[in-house]
Amino acid sequence: MGRRGLRAALLEAALLLAEQVLPRPVAVRDYYDVLGVRKDAGQGEIKKAYYALAKKLHPDTNKGDADAEKKFQEVQKAYETLKDEEKKAVYDQVGPDQYERAAAGGGGAGGFEGGFGNPFEDIFNAGRTGGMNDFLRNIFKDRESGGQDVKVKLELSFMEAVEGCKKTINFQTLVTCETCNGSANWSLQNAINMHAVWWIWQDCKDDQNKWNEQISAYFLDFCKSCRGKKVVPGIKTVSIDIVPGTDDEDVMKVLRSGQADPDGLRAGDLYVAIKVREDPVFRREKGDIHVDAVLNVTQAILGGTVQVPTLAGDVVLKVKPGTQPGQKVVLRGKGIKTRNSYSYGDQYVHFNVKIPVNLTQKQRMLLEEFEKEEKGEDDKDAKKAAGASG
Repeated sequence: MGRRGLRAALLEAALLLAEQVLPRPVAVRDYYDVLGVRKDAGQGEIKKAYYALAKKLHPDTNKGDADAEKKFQEVQKAYETLKDEEKKAVYDQVGPDQYERAAAGGGGAGGFEGGFGNPFEDIFNAGRTGGMNDFLRNIFKDRESGGQDVKVKLELSFMEAVEGCKKTINFQTLVTCETCNGSANWSLQNAINMHAVWWIWQDCKDDQNKWNEQISAYFLDFCKSCRGKKVVPGIKTVSIDIVPGTDDEDVMKVLRSGQADPDGLRAGDLYVAIKVREDPVFRREKGDIHVDAVLNVTQAILGGTVQVPTLAGDVVLKVKPGTQPGQKVVLRGKGIKTRNSYSYGDQYVHFNVKIPVNLTQKQRMLLEEFEKEEKGEDDKDAKKAAGASG
């Protein structure tokens, strides 16, 4: 038996274990049937069949035909395997279902090349335990290395965002299995080595059932809670510090607080999208604050004082005589603290004048007198202007 036959034997042994822990893919068509060739077809015949089908099913000549595109992809996948003598040998040994299963459950998108190449090299180079560990880790690890990033939303009150606070977030993701503490509890029932596999292969290569029965004695037990994957769906709790000055639609990145990494090396990151609720008093414009202050008619005309809310509490503000509706004053440094800085924004106070609706008789009389006085002044000004122009 050559190296290629032993590679197939080892792969089949791993797939026997994978049957217990990896989800089953949808049944796939035999690659030879996809290309329409016999199982003993040579490379020339396989290549000729591929080019004929590729030309017939190519998306450029079948625009809008989803079925043709799907068949084209099947043809490509079949040819990529059968044109490679080593992959073809493995495929012939394990069959389409197990081959597809290994490609889907192994390492990167490259199937056997990415998922099983290096582990086999480790085994053939030395036959050490480390090689087998790498082999198993690559079979059962996620398709992408490291944990996945997680995105969550967090709603804050206006003052929580302005002043900063601590928040605890609970979200659903993959977490480290508590039963095995992320170890998967892999345990060899017997020491596995190259000589053992060789003799089992020699003894069972013509009897599939016997091979499955004997090689399973050399393989592993594993944690039943996570099915050997080291992570399980669960609720993760993360505490975060909201910095003063956080604004609506800000996104916070919390390193290594996302999905757990099955290999325990690098957890994903947590991205927190901030939503700040509106405040009934304060309006925000980046680092500046806007508020309204209502004046009565006499305050606007004669001046006075008015109580105005600020982020630090109420203050008494002087109102100048003759203040107009919509006029504003600026309170420097009374706005929001700039993040990662010692500076603050400003507060703008917008004056609105409240016009009375119901007047007492005395108020009406006084206003009428005021109107006459004002009209008299206007008439005098008009006469002066006319005399000056004459």
